[in-house]
Amino acid sequence: MKNHVWVDGQLRQTNKQFSALKQKQKEQINQWLKEETEAYYSLHQCYPVGRQSEDVVDNVYASIERAGIWIPYGEVYQHYISIKTRLINRLKAKKNANEREAELTSPKDETDC
Repeated sequence: MKNHVWVDGQLRQTNKQFSALKQKQKEQINQWLKEETEAYYSLHQCYPVGRQSEDVVDNVYASIERAGIWIPYGEVYQHYISIKTRLINRLKAKKNANEREAELTSPKDETDC
């Protein structure tokens, strides 16, 4: 099976896995996935499930292509599905912590009964 093709004068591996990326590239992709999931939540007031996850991955994959990182779409989608639960739990915890902090710092109305 042929695993390499020439694209724009570069030899690219067609079956590259997420684990084969450099650490900085992995960190950047994870950051984009986190930001895009937060943006999806702020827009729709719910976290992506099922086919909605493809919207997040589509937007992130556009950023990956702009950055010149070569990885198949399916690998990015598979990676997002594998980290989505942890990512959403972390975002929920952050949101709850922010709400508790705002609740503690907001001035309370003390009225005489």
